[in-house]
Amino acid sequence: MTTKAKAKGDDHEAEQEAQAAAAAGEAEQACGKPHHLPALAHITCTEPAPDPDRPPGTPEHEHRYQDGDALYQW
Repeated sequence: MTTKAKAKGDDHEAEQEAQAAAAAGEAEQACGKPHHLPALAHITCTEPAPDPDRPPGTPEHEHRYQDGDALYQW
């Protein structure tokens, strides 16, 4: 029985991609507000979270979720 050495380049690249994806997820957090219609309550906003430091009375962003060709806005 023989063993084959794993290429270090492939393993290193996969690790870097995983770290970059995790960092991107932490940097830009999604809004996550659910749709207001009960039938679409499982749909949540995928836009970036609103700025917590915005002035009082400022309207929230338009919540959006896209599933294939379907675009939900509320």
